[in-house]
Amino acid sequence: MTPIETLLSRVSIPRVIEPGVTGEELDLILRGGLRACDHGRLKPFRFIVLEGDARARLGHTMAEYSRSNSAEMSEEMIQATKNKALRAPTILSVIFSPKESAKISKSEQLVSAGCAAQMIVTAAHMLGLGAIWRTGEASYSSEVATMMELEKHEQVVAMIYIGRPVAEPPLPTDLDPVDFLTRL
Repeated sequence: MTPIETLLSRVSIPRVIEPGVTGEELDLILRGGLRACDHGRLKPFRFIVLEGDARARLGHTMAEYSRSNSAEMSEEMIQATKNKALRAPTILSVIFSPKESAKISKSEQLVSAGCAAQMIVTAAHMLGLGAIWRTGEASYSSEVATMMELEKHEQVVAMIYIGRPVAEPPLPTDLDPVDFLTRL
């Protein structure tokens, strides 16, 4: 497959299994993330890898957040929330860590962090791994920020679940670029 064919075949893979990423794969994936568009080369992001017990701690934190923010959460729903962090052997979190800049706005830096997340998902795909960008209200909570030891100025941008695909990836939806294009 050519590089462009590989890019155009990328889809999110929601079901992945052990093993997680190897050290070599993680290095390549992170190098991919570091190639994100980045005006001023500020690198307004960093990465946190969660494997093993760290995933269980994340799940517990997300469940406790959900319990305290929803009176309608049953114990079964709380347990399901706790187990969400165990759906992949490796979770790679992209953290927005803005830099002071008179020239480059925080909003532009946030987009750069999002680009790093997309490059990570794409790099994982190019390595034959399954990956999906998952977040949700709990991912952005102060409880998760504390558990992940984020600085006050930082925030989670993405939780990317990575592992070996359970099955052949589905074919991507065929979209016509003209439907998304305006010419001026």
